[in-house]
Amino acid sequence: MSSEQKVPAPPSFENLPPDTVLAETENILTSTSALHDDLAAKFTPTTATFNNIIRPIVDDTNRAACRLRILTTLLGQLSPDRKLRDAARQAETRVAAAQVKILMRPDIASLVGAIYEREKMAPDGNLDGQDRHLLTRMHGEYLRSGSFLRSDKEREELQATLEQIDRVRSAAQTAFTEDEGGIWFEREDLAGVPETILASMPQHGTRVQVTFRNAHVTALIRHAVSSETRRRFAVADQNRLPDNVTRLTSLVALRDKVARLLGYEHHAALKIVDKMAPSASYVEAQLNGLHRRLKPLAKAETDRLIQLKQRDYKEPVSELYSWDRAYYLHKQTQGSFFVDYELLAEYFEVNHTLQGVLDVFKELFGIDFQSIVTSVWHESVVAYGVRDSPGEGGEFLGHLYVDLFDREGKYRGAHHVLIKPGFVEANGDKHYPASALVCSFARPSLSRPSLLQHSEVKTMFHELGHAIHNIVARTKYAIPHSRDFIEIPSIMLENWIWLPEVLIRLGRHYKSQEALPRELAESVARTRNVNRANSILAQV
Repeated sequence: MSSEQKVPAPPSFENLPPDTVLAETENILTSTSALHDDLAAKFTPTTATFNNIIRPIVDDTNRAACRLRILTTLLGQLSPDRKLRDAARQAETRVAAAQVKILMRPDIASLVGAIYEREKMAPDGNLDGQDRHLLTRMHGEYLRSGSFLRSDKEREELQATLEQIDRVRSAAQTAFTEDEGGIWFEREDLAGVPETILASMPQHGTRVQVTFRNAHVTALIRHAVSSETRRRFAVADQNRLPDNVTRLTSLVALRDKVARLLGYEHHAALKIVDKMAPSASYVEAQLNGLHRRLKPLAKAETDRLIQLKQRDYKEPVSELYSWDRAYYLHKQTQGSFFVDYELLAEYFEVNHTLQGVLDVFKELFGIDFQSIVTSVWHESVVAYGVRDSPGEGGEFLGHLYVDLFDREGKYRGAHHVLIKPGFVEANGDKHYPASALVCSFARPSLSRPSLLQHSEVKTMFHELGHAIHNIVARTKYAIPHSRDFIEIPSIMLENWIWLPEVLIRLGRHYKSQEALPRELAESVARTRNVNRANSILAQV
C-alpha cells in the first residue's frame, strides 16, 4: 500500500434516533436545494459549463448519497428498531419527493441542456469518457423527468403522480417487510419437514406455525409429504397482503400516466430509452420467441414430474399444481441424481462457507478481506476492510458488511445494499465505497449451526458479486451501473457453485470436518439444468 494513502474510517451507524434521521435528512435536502438555487442565479445557458454546473451538482449528489443511503435505504430495510425503520422510510419518501422537484426544475434543466448541446457539437472537447457519460445521463434524467414540459399544470400533475408512485411503492414494501404472519398446522400435518427446521418454528402444544419467511417456505413446499398441507400453505402465501394487490394495480396505472404525460406510448417505452434494446416491441418479440422455444422443453420437464407424482396416487394424475413442483423436483434430484440436499447442507456451515467464498473472490480479483471491529446496525453483522492484494499494491478499496441472518423487521430475501458510493471530488478528495451483503438465512440454534442449502450458496455468490462490483469499481463519479449490465458479473460468478472442485473446496462437514465427497459434488453438478426450461419460462 502506498504510504501516502489515507485509509478512511468506516461509516458510523451510531447515535441515530428516529428524530435525528429525519432532521439530518432535511438538512441535507435543504443544502442541495440551496446549491441548485445558487447555480440557477449565477449562470445562464450561455455561461454554463461542465465545471461550473455539472461538476458541482454531481459532487453534491455523491456527498449526500454517502449519508442518505444509510439514513434511508439501509436503516429502513435492516434496522432492528421499528421506530427507526419507520423514520428511515419517511426520510426515503422525502428524498424521493425532493429528487422529483430537482429534476423538474426548468432553470437547471436549461443549463444542463445547453451544456449537452454544445458538447454534442464538439465531441473532441475537454471532456473525457466518464465526463461525457455523466453529462449524457444527467441530460436524459432531466428530459425524462418532465423539466421540459411547457405547461406548469402538466409539470404539477407529473410531480404529484411521481410522488404518489413513491408513496404507494413504499407502503407495499413496508407491508411485505413487516409481515410476520404464517399458518398453524398440527405437527402430524408436517411429516417430512426436517426436525431441525420444525424446531425453529413457533410452537403451541401440538401445533406449529410455519411463517412466511424464506427458510420456512422452502422447507415446507420442498419436504411436506401431505399435498393438502402444501396446498393450504401455498394458497395462504399467495393470498396474503391483499392491499398490495390494490397497490400494484394502482402502480401500473400511475406509471402509464407518467409515461403518457412525458409523450411515451406506455411505461415500457419510457424505460427502454436508455437501454441497449432498441424498443419495447423488440424486447417483447424476443421474450415471445424465447417463450415459444422453451414451452415444449418445459412441458417435457413437467410431464416427468407428473409421472413421478403418479407413483403417489392410485387414480390417474394429469396436473402438477404450483404446490407440487418443488416437492417432486426434490424427489427427482434424490431419486435420479442421488442428491440428498439435507445431507449436502451439512457441508455448508454458514461461516465456513462465507470464508470459502471470500477466498474464491480473493483469488479471482486479487483482493484481501481483513476483519475489522466497528459500529454496525445489528450485533450479527460483521465488517471487513477490502484491499488490493500485496502483489497488486495493497491499496485500500472500501468496506464490506455481511448481514446474513433472518430477523423480525428485516427486508425479506437476499440483496446488495450500496451503503456508500465511491467517487473522486473535483478537488481530488477520494471517497471509498461501502457495500453490504444481505441475506435471510436461518439463524443458528443452540444445537445446530446455520447450514446452507446449495441454492443459498448460489445466492451468496450472486449477491457478494454485486457488493464487490461496487467496491472494486474505480470511477470519478458515483453513477449507478446501467441496468443492462448490472446482473452480468453476479450471474457469471454463480458459475462457480456448479464446479465440483469449488464445491469440494467450500464444503466441510460441520461435525466431522470432512471435505465434501467428490461423488456428491459431481452429482450436484449434474443437476445444473434440471427444470431449467420451467425456471427460465417463469421469468419470461
